[in-house]
Amino acid sequence: MKSFLNDRILKTVPVIFLIVILLKITYSYFEAKEREYEFAKKEAEVLNSYAMESRLYYQKLFLNGSLELNEKTLPALPAFSSPIISENFSKNNPLNITVKTVSDRARNPKNKADKDELKAIEFFKNNRSESTYFSNENGKLYQYATVLKVEDACLRCHGAREAAPLHIQNLYENAYDYKIDEVRGIISIQIPTQNLNKYFYEDFFRSALFDSALFLLLFLSVLYLIRQSKKISVALEEKVEEKTKELKDSFLYDRLTRLPNRLKLIEDIEQNSSAKSFHLALINIDAFKDINDLYGYEIGDEILIQVSKRVRDYCKEFNSVYKLPNDEFAVFTTMSISDEEFFATIKKMLNAISETKFDVSDQSMFITFSCGIASNQDSLLIKTNTALQIAKKHSRNIVIYNDSLDAKEQIIKNMDALLVLKDAIKYDQITPYFQPIYNTRTKKIDKYESLARIVTNSGEVITPFVFLDIAVKSKLYPEITKAIITKSFEFFRDKEMEFSINLSIVDIQSKEIMRFIFNKLQEFRQPQRVVFEILETDRIENYEEIKNFIKDVKKYGCKVAIDDFGSGYSNFSHILELNVDYLKIDSSLVKFVTTDENSRVVVKTIINFASNLGLKTIAEFVEDKDSLVLLEKMGVDFIQGYYIGKPSSSLNRDFESTAQ
Repeated sequence: MKSFLNDRILKTVPVIFLIVILLKITYSYFEAKEREYEFAKKEAEVLNSYAMESRLYYQKLFLNGSLELNEKTLPALPAFSSPIISENFSKNNPLNITVKTVSDRARNPKNKADKDELKAIEFFKNNRSESTYFSNENGKLYQYATVLKVEDACLRCHGAREAAPLHIQNLYENAYDYKIDEVRGIISIQIPTQNLNKYFYEDFFRSALFDSALFLLLFLSVLYLIRQSKKISVALEEKVEEKTKELKDSFLYDRLTRLPNRLKLIEDIEQNSSAKSFHLALINIDAFKDINDLYGYEIGDEILIQVSKRVRDYCKEFNSVYKLPNDEFAVFTTMSISDEEFFATIKKMLNAISETKFDVSDQSMFITFSCGIASNQDSLLIKTNTALQIAKKHSRNIVIYNDSLDAKEQIIKNMDALLVLKDAIKYDQITPYFQPIYNTRTKKIDKYESLARIVTNSGEVITPFVFLDIAVKSKLYPEITKAIITKSFEFFRDKEMEFSINLSIVDIQSKEIMRFIFNKLQEFRQPQRVVFEILETDRIENYEEIKNFIKDVKKYGCKVAIDDFGSGYSNFSHILELNVDYLKIDSSLVKFVTTDENSRVVVKTIINFASNLGLKTIAEFVEDKDSLVLLEKMGVDFIQGYYIGKPSSSLNRDFESTAQ
């Protein structure tokens, strides 16, 4: 797309420059014509002023008697002198301008008006108030004229015949009875355009040539810059793609073994959810913690590398081998094989690896494995993990998941939990417990998370682990959300610290819950102290709903956090679209941050990622001092966990005094 745009730009630039040059030349042409027109008019006005002065001068000489009107002085009159003066003037000026007195009723044939002059005379007859005329209707010349009207002085010779000088009476038969203000002729000044054009167009062509050369130079410069910009853009795109791939690889591949990690496994499972056949095996190294404790982490890491190579070599025919956190591996395939074939292959592989001695730094050892397998199941990863946990719990080599593994026990638990939940809603026993969040910068507890608990009449406190799943399945989850919001808002009504409330995608998709939240925010005195935590572990299919929700609550000044960040791949590809304030790093990463190098790398990457976006990070599930110290060094902004304080019905600030 970008290459297409660059090509379009390169093709458009010459057209733009050509249009600009043509516009500039056209403008210069009309400017030259305008200057020629103004020059001709000014020149005519100057010549006209000289002609009028000359006419008035000789008229005055005759009228005051300085010159006697006779045969000798008669040629000084304008009617006789004008043709001679015009002829000589025209021959002796480079522009061949003619200046003469003409009339449509001339007694002297040489003073007879031509068609351009007749137009001027007609103009004055039709426009009695006008005294000058200028036109370039004739493309060969400019016509300038000043009207000559009968005045009192004219009547001395052309009034009543008997009152005219004797010489005039003897000379003319019909030159009498003129009327005052009658148009008798014009002073005509004609300026041929041929020489004018030559002068002004030479200047125009010089200007057009200079402009064209300048624009050509500018065009070549711009074209060069665009081509260079295209090269730079291509180089930058390649660099960005390279760095993006590196960043994505850091999220999707295990640093130690270079195998795809848990995030990539989740992505691959989701992308192949419509496949006809899919199988997953989770493999755990037995007693791996003992290996680390006995031989050290370097030996443990080398064991993981060797195991990854052997599993990968054995499973070349399958789609992918993955390295999960700690000492777990996964094998995932969409090959069209039966459940029995997949089981037989995995079993054969584990037997072969278990019978092979591992030699690491002068140490030799055998390794055993526990494995869970699930095929063609919804929630494939969860069910495979269920099979793995049963295998580990009962010290079995391989367990294949089937629906009867935990169905009976789960049904009983669900029935009990549903009764507890219904009673809790009926008797208003859903209560918020507040877990402190420690600010690593100020060394103080300045915010709390409101967590749902059921407190029975006997005082027993029941955690969400018991009732949360059945609340979703029974569609009672909104009642929990409304209870926690109502009681948290009331509890913090007269307190100044920030507090957060968990929302699921089910809440955000519920119009009823949205109306309830916005009504509560309108009533709450300081909505800017409210933080909504969106559970990232929920399956989010429509990010527009999330973006709209965030936009709406931010109108009230609320903040937004993404909870369990790092638990799914989707957050990395969509977090840039969401205008959030906090990222809460998933507990599965935090709890191993002091013991697992991969967890540390991912946590540090998330902290840097958030910092570059201007977001704050909160590390959950911090249970010891070592984790706190390490996370502070890594640059996390807030710490939450049992080491800081357990959730309670009152605000726990004990750790703050200890930290001081």
